[in-house]
Amino acid sequence: MPAPTFTSSSASLGPLRTLLVDNYDSYTLNLLQLLVQQLPAGSSVLDNIIVIRNDQYSWTTVRDFILPHIDSVVISPGPGSPDRKDDFGMCDDLIRYAHMAGLPALGVCLGHQGIAAAFGGNVQQCAVPVHGQTSRVQLVATEQETVTGEPGLFDGVPNLFKVVRYHSLAVSDIPNEQLLVLARAAGTVKALDPATNQIIDVESREIMALRHRTQPLFGVQFHPESICSEYGARILQNFGAISRHHRNGVIRAKPTLPADVLSLSLLAQDNRMWQRHSFNGDDGTSVYQKVGGMMRLVCEAVDLSEYTGDDDIGGDLFGYLYGNDPAPIWLDSASTGGGMSVMASAQTTGSLTVRYSVGERRVKVVRLTSANSSVLVGDDALSGDETFWTWMQAIVDQTRISESSTEPPQCSFQCGWVGYFGYEMSQADNASDCEDRLPDAQLTFVDRCVVVDHKSKPPRAFVMALVADNYQSSQSWMSELGFHCPNDASAWISRQISSIRLWLTLPRPKPKSVSKAAVSSAVTMEPDISRDDYVAAIARAKQWIAQGESYEICLTTQFRHSGATVRSAREMLALYKCMRRHNPAPYGALLWLGDIGAGVASCSPERFLCTFQKDTRERWVEMKPIKGTCRRLPRPDARLCSPSDLEKWERDDEQRARQLQQDAKERAENLMIVDLIRHDLNSIAHNANVQVPQLMAIESYASVHQMVTTVRAQLRSSVGDVAALAHCFPPGSMTGAPKLRTVRLLKELEAANGKGGRRGVYSGCLGFFSAHGQADWSVVIRTAVVDQGGSRVSVGAGGALTILSDPSAEWAEVETKLQSVLPGIRQYCDDRQKGVFID
Repeated sequence: MPAPTFTSSSASLGPLRTLLVDNYDSYTLNLLQLLVQQLPAGSSVLDNIIVIRNDQYSWTTVRDFILPHIDSVVISPGPGSPDRKDDFGMCDDLIRYAHMAGLPALGVCLGHQGIAAAFGGNVQQCAVPVHGQTSRVQLVATEQETVTGEPGLFDGVPNLFKVVRYHSLAVSDIPNEQLLVLARAAGTVKALDPATNQIIDVESREIMALRHRTQPLFGVQFHPESICSEYGARILQNFGAISRHHRNGVIRAKPTLPADVLSLSLLAQDNRMWQRHSFNGDDGTSVYQKVGGMMRLVCEAVDLSEYTGDDDIGGDLFGYLYGNDPAPIWLDSASTGGGMSVMASAQTTGSLTVRYSVGERRVKVVRLTSANSSVLVGDDALSGDETFWTWMQAIVDQTRISESSTEPPQCSFQCGWVGYFGYEMSQADNASDCEDRLPDAQLTFVDRCVVVDHKSKPPRAFVMALVADNYQSSQSWMSELGFHCPNDASAWISRQISSIRLWLTLPRPKPKSVSKAAVSSAVTMEPDISRDDYVAAIARAKQWIAQGESYEICLTTQFRHSGATVRSAREMLALYKCMRRHNPAPYGALLWLGDIGAGVASCSPERFLCTFQKDTRERWVEMKPIKGTCRRLPRPDARLCSPSDLEKWERDDEQRARQLQQDAKERAENLMIVDLIRHDLNSIAHNANVQVPQLMAIESYASVHQMVTTVRAQLRSSVGDVAALAHCFPPGSMTGAPKLRTVRLLKELEAANGKGGRRGVYSGCLGFFSAHGQADWSVVIRTAVVDQGGSRVSVGAGGALTILSDPSAEWAEVETKLQSVLPGIRQYCDDRQKGVFID
């Protein structure tokens, strides 16, 4: 079909209407953020920018129903090659249409390569793939040589500037009669020398930008949307000026984008899907403005200043209150300076547990009736496009606090849902016929709990309960949740407070000393895949990266031990206490599922995602990925060393931290995940405005330095806590990027070990949805999972692979991560063999 003819008009164009094509990348929506910055104040993202995937609609639909209303096109990065339709979809047709119609188009990375290929350019593998590295770019031509009066893509950009590159393919040469090179790489990039396994500097002069000589078609090989690229916003602003220059004389089919065209956008469809399954209806109002018939919180605080024990106030109190509970729940901030510990039981009169296994599409609701049994009280089938995530969002909406009988506590958990989402929740087709595995997701409604605020001075314990008087819900089983008599809730709180006050008066036993040297057990854990096979998998992963299939692949394996029997909640608690003594962490957790003989003991250092409220109107989401860790040398005892020795240690320690922060491979790994997280959050952020208040900062703890980035965004009012988690799941630090393609590659790679390749709880997230509208979830790493009726303990470990990865060093990193958990398991086996459990 020939391109339409456009007629001149002097009318003002108004806000640019842009089509953003996603090539299944994990950075596309960062381009959306730059495009939004070009809109006039008060313009709506959803009214002016349409986002579609490259195969979401037929080319005919895109050409006939979307493009007549569009002023400019942006084609995103993505994995693969522009000469494969499976990778590039209808983008080649789109580029040729834009050429015929004079429609301004900007291709980024894969989109750039596609523009070159469409006009005879050659795209081939780079001699040195570059991922997550900053590189200098030098301008080599001016656009004004080809189109008189047209704004330039690099107007206001210096001749030499820094950008971030993610690519294994590059445009090697172009036909000069149609395309013009605008910029090339300058200087060097990092590469792994295969002969020495050392990182070296290699000269880089690849084509970094080009344009069509007569039509407004532009390509940039680098990523202007990366948080570390310079002048990215200016380049997109210049492209907007170019689009206006070419489109100001165009009479639009309609003055505004028609509703049926807007409805085709990926963002609009996602909104409709969540609203359709929401308890709040489908009018797009805030998820926390319409729900009725919710819970009422009753809470009292206890001053813990009279505590005379060691520093482990959380562990001591949990052991006293819940040490003999048949179904304990403990979210434990065990590291120094921790914030909060949640203590509860899954076996109360107002508590139920929901379980979901991928492939069954049914949600089972159980009540735990004894230490080893449960009864089924609900069995819900998911229908149509409903998912467990949308189902759970509706349930969370219906179990929120509507009012508090007392002054609400200043802590992020106020009863609600506690549990985990396993890694396979990201893969709807990853069903398993393994009968003894844990559910892929499990959440327990906590209707009463004790929360210790470690940061308050003095520390306090909040004893709280939910009352469900006059409660209405959409599920019959939900009528069983919470206390139904306010007096019963108050009586339970009074009993707990009396117990805590009695506990404060008890004599404190001398703290038990647990040293690594004291662990004598010869417990070994067998990997699902041998060292040689793991190294071979690394080589295959690096092949995929070199071919452009991925930028970063987080390969993992599982280590198993079948001799550490864990048959009861008391034994599970003993295992977790051994682990936390050897490896205290800010996001520790203990869960015991006695009716299926399974449990989770986690010592995670990494927060995945939390939501919080800044004021009565704004809700925010924050993520803190960790990529980059180095060990600290033991600090010398100031009483036993000279001042010069202490000064030397401080200099050496600071140098190790600087070396970590400057390490090219570690920075690349951190940056790739940060840009991925920004993309995930832009799908739920208000006005696509994601912030990075802290980039690659060093946080120092007792034994390690870590490189941590903070990414934050204001949530759209229609996005609930479950929806926020679902849009960012699974954790990008456990997949790599681009996420969708890399998860698929990992499934193939990890399944090759002959044991199915399921990660289970490991690599997922664990935490809570609080009843007052906050959430906090950690990444499930440094974790022991008990299954097979309590007869097996599994620990997952792995690492992020890039083109700079040394296979031997990667396997050593896996073993190092295993060693953070193994001493605790060995301690438990020693104690169990001796008939001794840690109290």
